[in-house]
Amino acid sequence: MSIFERPPSTAWEQVPLPDGPGRFIWAWFKPATAPQGVFVRVPEETLRDPARRQPLTLRTLLFAIGVPPESVAVWSLYGATYDGQALANPAWDCPIPEPGAAPDPTIGIFVHAAPVAAAPPVAPPVAPIYAAAATVFPPQEVGASPASGGDIFARMEADWNSSQQLEQQLASAAKQLNATLLRINSLNRDMSPEEARCGDSQDKRDWQEARRWLRDVASRVSRFIKDHMVGMTSDVGKRSSYEAIYQQYVAPRRQFDGLTQAAREFESYRKTLQSLLNNMTTANTSAVQEGERRAQQVLTRVSAKIRNSRAKR
Repeated sequence: MSIFERPPSTAWEQVPLPDGPGRFIWAWFKPATAPQGVFVRVPEETLRDPARRQPLTLRTLLFAIGVPPESVAVWSLYGATYDGQALANPAWDCPIPEPGAAPDPTIGIFVHAAPVAAAPPVAPPVAPIYAAAATVFPPQEVGASPASGGDIFARMEADWNSSQQLEQQLASAAKQLNATLLRINSLNRDMSPEEARCGDSQDKRDWQEARRWLRDVASRVSRFIKDHMVGMTSDVGKRSSYEAIYQQYVAPRRQFDGLTQAAREFESYRKTLQSLLNNMTTANTSAVQEGERRAQQVLTRVSAKIRNSRAKR
């Protein structure tokens, strides 16, 4: 069934793939936040199916969900947005990579407000078996100005939808950072009298070094928590103005002065969110490995000496 004939989904739908029984993807057609699009998630067992003779590509997904390739305005892969390029995008025939550590495993496909040609999708050409082993080049990110207002609105909608997903991930990352900061601050203390008595000079030097690491990582964690609370993602920043533009102009597709500049700002906002999420994730990992774990190792060593000392009494 063509996407233009499908009703909006009310839940994730299982869509079979055309290359064999038992292979499927999950799709959500025309969600409220993107009435001209569809979100796709590929199960891990589908990506890693050892019996698959052909790589899974975006063109294969388009055929499965009933989207004519010429109707694609914008698509996104794991949070990164790309131009549809009307049948000319070589990335559509590259194997879809596994999401790995990507914060968003969703693939988004956004079609033109009116289909360029309402012809049924054509089955993807059969590639040679060895294509799966070919070098995969990442698709070129959107950079050129769109050709029409409809394309601009589609890009803005894709960026806004990705931004909303990133905002949710940032909220979870902020909770993790706050919990990590509490643990780090509780560790950053003087040795107790018993620890100081049982620990040797090397233990005390190691503890001072561990506390220096705790202070350093706490400073980094605090900085990114603050960036999330009062930066662009908050009402103090530009987030509210972007939401207003989306509701007043992008969703109803109403032209306005400064549309092209607004599209650039939407893209910049999405990239800022992604950068902040990467920084917060890195800061949390660093805090746990370089600060918390280092301090725990010293305390564990000293605690063992305390137990030995008590056993000798």
